[in-house]
Amino acid sequence: MAHTTTSSDPGLRVSRVLILFVYGFAIACTIVLAMAFFLELFNANEGTPFVQWVFRATDRIMQPFRGIFPATEGESGSLFDPSLLFAMFMYWLLALGAHALVNWIDRKIAAARYLEARDAGSASAMPPSTDSTPPRMGTGPTG
Repeated sequence: MAHTTTSSDPGLRVSRVLILFVYGFAIACTIVLAMAFFLELFNANEGTPFVQWVFRATDRIMQPFRGIFPATEGESGSLFDPSLLFAMFMYWLLALGAHALVNWIDRKIAAARYLEARDAGSASAMPPSTDSTPPRMGTGPTG
């Protein structure tokens, strides 16, 4: 009996949890970055605790993307920061790339397991040298 990958396979469960974690991280980052983008765009009061918290969280998330694009200051102190939009895009690209990588690894592991099971099954279930079964249809010379 060939081994197939099922939902009870521990490797598959671990990969699903990993993907959920990566997407959860990307969603959380996107939400914080989007809030910061709109708070800057509409010149939110930086003295309020919520705005301070959003900007502190954004500083950590934006660390690799700071200064990539220049921010444009608008009227009445509003700020358009395309680096925030770029960071949102990059976090989602990272999540999709991680998902694709984990799926690729899962497919490779499943293929290896299938080949192992097939080879083990064919070695243990080898028919005797005198085969008394009739030939299958479509395998003869007339086909």
